[in-house]
Amino acid sequence: MFGKYSLFFFISLFLSTASNLAGEVKVTSPEEVGYSTKKLMALKDILDPYIQDGKLPNYMLSLYREDKKIFEIMNGTTDFDFKKPIRGNDIFWIASMSKPITSLAALQLVEKGKLNLDDPIDKYLPYFSNPIIAIDGNMSSELKPAKNKILIKNLLTHTSGLTYGSSIAKENDVSNLYDGIDPMSPSRSLSDSVNLISELPLIAEPNTEFNYSVSLLVLGLIIEDITGMRLGDYLEENIFKPLNMIDTAFYIDVSKHDRIADLFQAKRVTVQVPGENLSFEPSPLTKWCKNKKMADHGGEGLCSTAADYHKFIQLLMNKGELNGVRILGEKYTNLMLTNQMPSEAGEAPLTNFFGPVAKNLQFSYGLGISLDRELTKTRYYWWAGAANTFFWFDTKTKLHGVFMTHHLPVLYNIIDQLYSVTDNSKL
Repeated sequence: MFGKYSLFFFISLFLSTASNLAGEVKVTSPEEVGYSTKKLMALKDILDPYIQDGKLPNYMLSLYREDKKIFEIMNGTTDFDFKKPIRGNDIFWIASMSKPITSLAALQLVEKGKLNLDDPIDKYLPYFSNPIIAIDGNMSSELKPAKNKILIKNLLTHTSGLTYGSSIAKENDVSNLYDGIDPMSPSRSLSDSVNLISELPLIAEPNTEFNYSVSLLVLGLIIEDITGMRLGDYLEENIFKPLNMIDTAFYIDVSKHDRIADLFQAKRVTVQVPGENLSFEPSPLTKWCKNKKMADHGGEGLCSTAADYHKFIQLLMNKGELNGVRILGEKYTNLMLTNQMPSEAGEAPLTNFFGPVAKNLQFSYGLGISLDRELTKTRYYWWAGAANTFFWFDTKTKLHGVFMTHHLPVLYNIIDQLYSVTDNSKL
């Protein structure tokens, strides 16, 4: 069923220039900025087999250097009937790629003096005043009161002691409790979800251990409390509108629903049904992007396009300014570009959650920092989303990439391959 589209392939090196409110989308050839088209075509050789082998329904990879798009490839289809070829302006649920955006919003409030990184979160959410800890999420051991308060900066660095459900975090008693309350439930308000989270034990002492978590969901509620606005409205007014990110929101207007890619998931069964695709099927999590009643989940709720997210990346590389518009001061933007992990978390803090593969990773406020093998220099900044979307940028070469697809869960680790190809594609 999917085979006839496996040869479908777009490459746009010389696209017609598109106008928008912030100016024109500039397009140039790789050679004009010091890269080889021939070498970059190796990216197609890496990605196309994922379509041909039925591992992904679609993909789009856009490469930029500074403000210019230099290379773009895409393949596959975006609908459950496998009839709609992927398009450059398709909209995807970016999941945890929301986290850097919400982190920047919090830093805006810090810069304005409305929030302090060292504020305890119970200043805004009193029900977090007396957290208890189930070490490593084990409820059979003695529960102990936390010695440290959860601080705003702990939410930004995932060192709060909060966690996720078992589909993301390690399965333990506490992550199973998260499964039970379903913090991202579409039928519950943000305030109610955070209140339920506060009733669950932490899995580690705050400020001592990295555990990927719902902390940005909690931070989103604090932003709403401080500003008196829904998180989505605050982001629209203070980030998306100034950057002309016209297709980024928690809820995408119905007039654009035909551009939202259908969300697939890996099949749990391996019995081939005649006429059906073996590898993936429609995901029930199609609520993202289309449900106007859902709360604004700052950690995983945004939807966007590759072109929009490029603008956000460019803002970070420009130290908080884009097209003459200052979104965040350089001092606070630099906090997102430098390691912010507490020394108490150890020399390889992310390995506790992600395992040995993360030994060369650091974490700032919302961004992962990939180091070289000697762990002395930054290779690139990056983060990813649950539907296999990801981005990376290199502040030295000014090259950055946005990868979009719509498939759950994360099964393929390809970011290093793509970075290596682009890094080795210089003339």
